[in-house]
Amino acid sequence: MRNFSLAYQAFLDRLEKLVIWITSLLVVVLLGNETLGIVYDLFGHSIPWTTELSVCVFAWVVFLGAGILTRRGGHISLEIIVERLPPSWQPWLQVIYAILAIAVAVVLIYFGGQLALFVGRFQKSVYLGLSMFYFYLSVPVGGLLIGLNSLGTILPNPRKQEMTKLGKIEENPLY
Repeated sequence: MRNFSLAYQAFLDRLEKLVIWITSLLVVVLLGNETLGIVYDLFGHSIPWTTELSVCVFAWVVFLGAGILTRRGGHISLEIIVERLPPSWQPWLQVIYAILAIAVAVVLIYFGGQLALFVGRFQKSVYLGLSMFYFYLSVPVGGLLIGLNSLGTILPNPRKQEMTKLGKIEENPLY
């Protein structure tokens, strides 16, 4: 089990780096697209496709970012309640949270995939002429990332003690 956990955590590390790079690139595209639209508007011209591109890229950034935040515990939680419970209950709450997150991920993957396939067959974006499949594909991809990362939060992480010690060293050089 230890080897599987190590391999899965390493896989999630590589996946996280890839997703962060893709999301960063998409944010740059989003900012460049919005800047272009604003500059053209200042000169009295309009580029109609900037809004479509911004909506598509923003959806991808949101769902990819949601997948990244799942592993880091960045989603909204009621930590004040968790902290007041006995320490022996906290791992169980983490498992319950992960199971609920995986359930949400399954819903996102299934219904998001159905929507992407259905809408993708019949609709294209007005100005870019892209299939709406690419717009809606962000939902099941984000759901997949949420599911994979939620599973990673409940699997034992053999590197956790090493990472905690490294964090202490970085916070306090006198450690």
